[in-house]
Amino acid sequence: MAKDINIMESLLQNNPLDLPVIGEDIKGKVLDIGTNAMYVDLGPIGTGVVLGEELHDGFGTIKTLKKGDEVTATVITTNTADGYIELSLRQASEDKVWDDLFAKQASEEPVDVKIIDANKGGLLISINGISGFLPVSQLAYDHYPRVDGGDKTKILGRLKEYTGDTFRVAIINVNREENKLIVSEKAARKSEEMNLVNSYQKGDTIEGEVTGVVDFGVFVKFGKNGQKLEGLVHISELSWQLVENPRDLYKEGDKVKAQVIEIVNGKVSLSIKALTEDPWNKIAEKFSVDQVVEGQVARMNHFGIFVQLDPEVRGLVHNSEIEKDRPKYTELKEGSTAQFKILSIDPQEHRISLALI
Repeated sequence: MAKDINIMESLLQNNPLDLPVIGEDIKGKVLDIGTNAMYVDLGPIGTGVVLGEELHDGFGTIKTLKKGDEVTATVITTNTADGYIELSLRQASEDKVWDDLFAKQASEEPVDVKIIDANKGGLLISINGISGFLPVSQLAYDHYPRVDGGDKTKILGRLKEYTGDTFRVAIINVNREENKLIVSEKAARKSEEMNLVNSYQKGDTIEGEVTGVVDFGVFVKFGKNGQKLEGLVHISELSWQLVENPRDLYKEGDKVKAQVIEIVNGKVSLSIKALTEDPWNKIAEKFSVDQVVEGQVARMNHFGIFVQLDPEVRGLVHNSEIEKDRPKYTELKEGSTAQFKILSIDPQEHRISLALI
């Protein structure tokens, strides 16, 4: 007996077992698969068991395994009460997923993610069982929730409409220790969008569709060969007339033509008014200083009174004129007509100064 023990000790010394440690990934062959357990042959070190939730990973590995298949799992307990080594497919899968996420971030390779839910800041996403976040600021133009007035409740409603959809994104921040994953749809499209942007130049005419109307202008979607871009028509480029509210002129879905007036850092600026003749070029043919004209009050604000002199030209009764003779102006209101005297004309500044007579 003592001789057998000595032989065993000698064998162990000459061929030491490489015992697993918690957190280590090890390989084995599937012995049996049950409803809530899978048994794995780990060779000389014993038998492993995968139980309950540890069977399920983001790849659905358990559904593809059969007896005899080789499998990789993570050690979570080295010696159970039954003498098994407890393993996890889920944790081993997470290791692979996180490694893949780091690699995708480094290579800037786009990935497909599923939209799980939304909050006011953006979209909650999942990649092979790993949760992440797609901020609103990183959405591509066609998914960006432009809501009139910036109503947060309406924005959230728009975002929730994407639940269940799949978006192509780039990984911009990954931190396993903090369980943090941030992705960007804009970054994933950067390369193809830049190629499309570079196919345009200043002076080109585009046809597009209004995708958003905001206080400072109008967003227009346009493109070619099935690819789309979004450009901005600033409020100052909507019309030769002074525009106070772009919503008075356009709404989402309107078809428009515009001219490319600037391309900077991939952003395209457009002008609608550039495609029409500037009515102020011929202003001297219509109006002159000291001329008395009839006009309709178009708008009253802190600047003064804007007066429509013809379909294309507005004049302004500045507040200083109103203060000099306020009683004359008390009956004026938006939509009313009156006689005005032209005080000055500045074609370059697109300005006609008026006074009520």
